[in-house]
Amino acid sequence: MPQTELDHIDLALIDALREDGRTANKTLAARLGIAEATVATRIRQLRDEGVMQVLLRQDLFSKGYDLQCFADIHVHGREVDPVAEELASLEEISSVSVMLGTPQLLVVFNARDRLDLLRIVEQGIAPIAGVDRVELHTAVDIRKYQTGYAALSSGNQPAAGDVDEN
Repeated sequence: MPQTELDHIDLALIDALREDGRTANKTLAARLGIAEATVATRIRQLRDEGVMQVLLRQDLFSKGYDLQCFADIHVHGREVDPVAEELASLEEISSVSVMLGTPQLLVVFNARDRLDLLRIVEQGIAPIAGVDRVELHTAVDIRKYQTGYAALSSGNQPAAGDVDEN
């Protein structure tokens, strides 16, 4: 039976695992003042209900990818979905989003340098049938790179540790 609302223990576990996903259940239990078995049960329940996932993420910058690029893809003469599928099949592309309005697609990819960026655009993206125009945006300085986060509290109140910047 799915859990309808996250309590303070669930939120504290999620926050702790966001900080360090390798934290041992024994450490989490001690930190939260609960039994180690409770930690294991809660984590399993959160995963089973799709509230959280455990993922491994490579540091792209340590692998030599110095540029994060965003491409607005304008589609003409072909349905958007097949163009999106073909773009998604390119190894270099990390994200393809179908947009409401124009551009019809937003593509995210990483490149090692400017020559690699040009290769990806000219040999990978531009030749795809239906790609009418590519508008390229390249990040020159990434101030924050964080994935997989969402406010998990109920209502409009931020969860513990969330910052309201308004």
